[in-house]
Amino acid sequence: MTDTTTLPASTRESVAELFVSLARDQERARATLNLVPSENVLSPLARVPMALDAYSRYFFDHKRMFGAWSFFGGTGAGEIEQETLIPLLRDQADAPFVNPQPISGLNCMTAAMSALASPGDTIVLIPTDAGGHMSTAGVARRLGLRVLTLPMADAHTVDHDALGALLRTERPALVYLDQSTVLFPLDCAPIRAAIERESPETLLHFDSSHLNGLILSKALPNPLDQGADTFGGSTHKTLPGPHKAFLATRRAELADLIAASTADLVSHHHPAEVLSLAVTLLELRDRDGAGYGAAVLANARALAGRLHERGASVAAADRGFTGCHQVWLDTRSDDEGVSMADTLFEAGIAVNRVGVPGVRGAGFRLSSAEMTRCGATETDSAELADLIADVVVDGAPADRVEARAAALRARLYRPRYCFDGDVLKDPAVPEWLRRLAAAVAHGVYGEDR
Repeated sequence: MTDTTTLPASTRESVAELFVSLARDQERARATLNLVPSENVLSPLARVPMALDAYSRYFFDHKRMFGAWSFFGGTGAGEIEQETLIPLLRDQADAPFVNPQPISGLNCMTAAMSALASPGDTIVLIPTDAGGHMSTAGVARRLGLRVLTLPMADAHTVDHDALGALLRTERPALVYLDQSTVLFPLDCAPIRAAIERESPETLLHFDSSHLNGLILSKALPNPLDQGADTFGGSTHKTLPGPHKAFLATRRAELADLIAASTADLVSHHHPAEVLSLAVTLLELRDRDGAGYGAAVLANARALAGRLHERGASVAAADRGFTGCHQVWLDTRSDDEGVSMADTLFEAGIAVNRVGVPGVRGAGFRLSSAEMTRCGATETDSAELADLIADVVVDGAPADRVEARAAALRARLYRPRYCFDGDVLKDPAVPEWLRRLAAAVAHGVYGEDR
């Protein structure tokens, strides 16, 4: 063991400075209301696997596939994946075939397109100016696919007549629905009807990265019920799990194609995240996941409605603002958007300043997911809307908002809809693991409040 007293003073100072910076960033996170749609917050217990030995190990499912282990470090995680994670995911996705190997949303996208289309095939994607993911077309082209865009009547609606004509003429291998900036999730049913009518061999995939928490909690319809052949995506947006992803289908032959794709595109699929996702899905099942999903939708509507009342330029006011977790604001110009976002962050409110369909400048893409995960109600959402409107409508400086934002954050300081430390009081749980879980909750969320 190294005696730290023998280390050069400069080394000790550098390490100390690094951890002082980490502590400062953690304190900033504790004080910030986060509205970024691509983010959410893990529960205390879902964080624990990241601190255990499993995080350092490779996990190849050799025991199941070949009858013997090659990398023994993944044995425990492999059992949990097979006995806990996969049955939970099958049940919540309502699909007999699930694949939890993708390690991120983009990796999942690559695996799905690689599995469902071949080089030289044609693929149809949502255009970026209608909310399609900015990377999808680039990934498709690198896979040797010919890219066409889904005909849209507006940013939220497919032009089904034009889609029928495209399907009839082009006979694409795959329609890939990749809404990333989304207010109203697309209904797969009329798209499936057009495929059946015009190009029956075409596959339909629904990239549910932003919506998985709402789909698995039954707050939104399952894409497979609406006619999608496959669906899936990242597990850290409305689904408040680790940075990972999954794919699901009811068709055995497509599951085989997906398995062949992930075998090549995923080295090992991160045992700690496997364990963390299992905890997250257990919490979704046993800690009122249905209530969480419903509250995400209600809070998004409450946030948008109050912003609209305060005079903010909220997208889709004529359609009820939103049908998911996202709310879009028009900030009038890029420069104003930058200034407003900086002011809000200084006041303790993190927004996502990006280009959104129909917005003249760089708008704000807001999400109700993380604040809901932390226990927010519709009343809290309206209060948060007032804080945002003070800045974006009235031009208030950060110091006029900061104290009220801090008071709201103090009420929403930790994840809800999740297990607390009491679940570890079973005598079979080692005392050191209970202490570790308590330390994580204390250090990350300030559980001593």
